[in-house]
Amino acid sequence: MDKHDTKIPENDTDKLIEVLGLTNNIHEAGYILPDGRLLHLERSNCFKRKNHLDVLKLLPSFIGQEHSIIDTDMISFMAKEQLVRFCIDGKIHTAVKPTAIQLRKIYTTLAYRSNPFEIIVSNPAGMTLAQHTVSGPTMGALVNIFNTYDVKVHDDFSTDEFHLEEDDSHYKLIFRPTMSAVGTCSKKSRMIKMEAGFKEATNFFMDLIKQGVQEHC
Repeated sequence: MDKHDTKIPENDTDKLIEVLGLTNNIHEAGYILPDGRLLHLERSNCFKRKNHLDVLKLLPSFIGQEHSIIDTDMISFMAKEQLVRFCIDGKIHTAVKPTAIQLRKIYTTLAYRSNPFEIIVSNPAGMTLAQHTVSGPTMGALVNIFNTYDVKVHDDFSTDEFHLEEDDSHYKLIFRPTMSAVGTCSKKSRMIKMEAGFKEATNFFMDLIKQGVQEHC
């Protein structure tokens, strides 16, 4: 083969396509690419099927890293590559606003199916911005769901993902998926510092602090 005929993968999505291939069968698909194509995860083959985290293990950047790959790694990767996590059994998960082509693929897949689908709208840090259960949704309903990404301020955060801790000097907002402090508040100065990707949860953090103070009164 002439060296000019060999296409060198330009990004991680190209690398995954090279290893896993594409499919037209929605029962086999695991991710919807920005151009609407479907990444082949052999979902219906119980002997060869891959879960959504397995995909990251195929990439050089994740091989040999110290910690195990977790959902937040996957969500960050989804945002970087603009992938929509997809499972025909009933789940759609986004980390950035879908492209018009991805939205069309979601609509044509869900519109004529009677089984409910859970749609999870996350930000790149893994924080859930919205969650919906739909069955045979209209295009308008889907557009409204993903318009969540256009909202400047979100205030509907879940205590399932966060909890409050405190020590002698600070309150801490703990993000449960990573069990790390994503926000701190000085008890003395009341100055709040939030990690990148979690600034939208500032008011939620303040509300948790107020609740905690009231409970101790």
